[in-house]
Amino acid sequence: MPTARPNALAVMLELAQRLAEEFDTVPLAQVSRAVKAAAEAARLFGEDVTAALPTVERIAREDLAVLSEAASAAVTA
Repeated sequence: MPTARPNALAVMLELAQRLAEEFDTVPLAQVSRAVKAAAEAARLFGEDVTAALPTVERIAREDLAVLSEAASAAVTA
């Protein structure tokens, strides 16, 4: 019996949850937007989102690192 293909929505939700826990200084809505934007970028280049998960994660992680850094700078300012 072949294994089921991962559900793209479930994969993106799991990624968003992991990133939200890691980047806890970034509001959840911004984490969600970063993951969604990264997934849209993958789709724009014709990639299947589940197959491009490492790329989607890298793009979202880069965006969130910038947002986290800005949030930390705002707190210390």
